[in-house]
Amino acid sequence: MHNHLFAGCLLCLIFVVGLVSGCQVFHEERTVAVLVRDAETKKPVATAEVYLCQRLKRNEVAPCRSKGGFTQADGITRVRAEPAGELGLQVQAIAQGYLPEKVDLAADALKTSTPPAASAKGQARSPEVVVEMYAEPAFSVELVLPPGYRGLVKAEVQLQDKLPLTARQRCYRFPVSASGEVQVRGPSLLRRVPVADFRARYANGPLLGTRMDAEKIGFHWLKGAGNQHYFVAGTQLDYEKLHAQYAAEEIRAARDSWDDASKGGRPHKYRYGKITAKNYE
Repeated sequence: MHNHLFAGCLLCLIFVVGLVSGCQVFHEERTVAVLVRDAETKKPVATAEVYLCQRLKRNEVAPCRSKGGFTQADGITRVRAEPAGELGLQVQAIAQGYLPEKVDLAADALKTSTPPAASAKGQARSPEVVVEMYAEPAFSVELVLPPGYRGLVKAEVQLQDKLPLTARQRCYRFPVSASGEVQVRGPSLLRRVPVADFRARYANGPLLGTRMDAEKIGFHWLKGAGNQHYFVAGTQLDYEKLHAQYAAEEIRAARDSWDDASKGGRPHKYRYGKITAKNYE
């Protein structure tokens, strides 16, 4: 009787130990080797900070909790990887003199990552993630206006994935025709520049600001969707006339806000120039 009881307890103990050890193996902490390098020269970027963040939605990530420290002379660092959700993780890198960069990492990719114990033994391995960073300054788009041009600027934005990037070119300029039309055709990297951040200048002149008044000429995004976008080069009066003509729905929404403000006894002033556009994708 005692032997049977002892054997049963022993089997239960073996089962519990096996279950616990199995859980430890399943949840064993792993690391991801990340290589950070210059996108154009392909040289490693040292002292870059690398983070791993949980992806929540297509364009959203949770606060980053996993930090890999700084990359070494070979551009590599190892980041502790927490269990990933369905959307996986996002690798983020920042470095002095470079534009911040991010790379999405699928959840399945973590299944082949190496446990810290293996890394501690000095086992050489290739990086599982490569993050390519572009040196500063940031990319920009400038529209070159005909001398003295004022009025509506119609831009057709066509960005191509396979279009080669000129080394170290950050500012891309496109001429505007006498009728106010311009074709913005460049590499896909220009998607990093929100259309609302496009700027303009007259040939050999300074950049126009976004602020306008009765006399000061500025340049501002008006409206747009898809590949077609409209801008105004001119004074505030020019902007108001074109806004009333091409963005009547926004005018009606502004008038509704005036009515709501007056009913509530709160002063309100509709400010042109506060209109923003979604990033071009």
